[in-house]
Amino acid sequence: AHEVGHTIGLAHNYIASTQGRASVMDYPHPVAKLKDDGTIDLSDAYLEGIGEWDKVAVTWGYQDFPEGTDQRAALERIIIQARDRGLTFLTDQDARPTGSAHPGTHLWDNGADVTAELTRMMAVRRAALTRFGENAIRRGMPLALLEEALVPLYLHHRYQVEAAVKLVGGQSYGYALRGDGQEPVRAVPAPVQEQALRAVLGTLRASELKIPERLLQILPPRPAGFDATRELFDRETGPVFDAIRPAASAADLVASLLLDETRAARLVQQHALDPSLPGLEDVIDRILGSVFTPTAGDAYESEIQRAIQRVVVERVMDLAAAAGMSQVRAIAAFKLEELRGRLAGATPPVTAVPERAHRQLLASDIRHFQERDWTREGRPRAPVIPPGSPIGTDR
Repeated sequence: AHEVGHTIGLAHNYIASTQGRASVMDYPHPVAKLKDDGTIDLSDAYLEGIGEWDKVAVTWGYQDFPEGTDQRAALERIIIQARDRGLTFLTDQDARPTGSAHPGTHLWDNGADVTAELTRMMAVRRAALTRFGENAIRRGMPLALLEEALVPLYLHHRYQVEAAVKLVGGQSYGYALRGDGQEPVRAVPAPVQEQALRAVLGTLRASELKIPERLLQILPPRPAGFDATRELFDRETGPVFDAIRPAASAADLVASLLLDETRAARLVQQHALDPSLPGLEDVIDRILGSVFTPTAGDAYESEIQRAIQRVVVERVMDLAAAAGMSQVRAIAAFKLEELRGRLAGATPPVTAVPERAHRQLLASDIRHFQERDWTREGRPRAPVIPPGSPIGTDR
């Protein structure tokens, strides 16, 4: 139905998922729900048939009017009536860029409240990871192939994170015309931005990103004839499954979205225009506070937490080095200097060698960055996340 829509002239409508899954011209993410017994319910994964927006679009494009009808006025009525029903249209340019700003226009998301949907989706992901095991592959297949099934489950939340991030520094708008009565632009309210930021930062908890240790015990190196592909997790451990790198990759995705340079510039701008809205310094403080403050539950979580801290700091460095807005670079550089001071003067002093070594290297790397204009090319390689949407293109 989606591709037939293109053949008759319909464009993607990426706001439709927030309007009751109103169009097959959106990219729908399958809706997975939790049953009371903790199992996954896929009975509502997709809707059947075309959506309400599709009916509006086809009517507007193909309606035959009786002779003598004021066709322009009739076409305008179709759009006005649709808008009165809560059906609107925004397309690729508003949804695809990493720094896009509309709070309701996304790919592969669900729900009118994208923040609530992210929280719900994380609960589904948590339950599914708890149940994940050998039955994810056929009997007689190499156990190493469990990773192919684990990757999309582990990253189940990736597109909903992209959706929720857009509320931070976000701005509602439509394709308003002079005289049509639409509100041209409106900043996302501060409480809504705060809720979204809290939910997104919740995905950076080490406890959420660790892989159940029972799974690590059944993931052997890949056998001959089953070479690794780009759709598997990045690794630093040679043939052995890397239990840390998936968390670093997932965390880097979140950090890259939150600290996108255009989003950072909007945060500077929105706070200047309305001090009640969060500014870039507020958001960086929240991000750093969320990843440096928690106490990990065990040694595995501690190592994941250190990996998360590393990728977040690297993304702040990226802002300080290359953001187009000078004030973004200034604030990012200022926050790096503050962090370097805290790392060097931890109170009470850190005694565990792994943590001391980590903090010492982070502080040293920040200093090198400050003194040498240390570019991304001169720093450790960033984690590589398995490709998402769309695979096989550079968009």
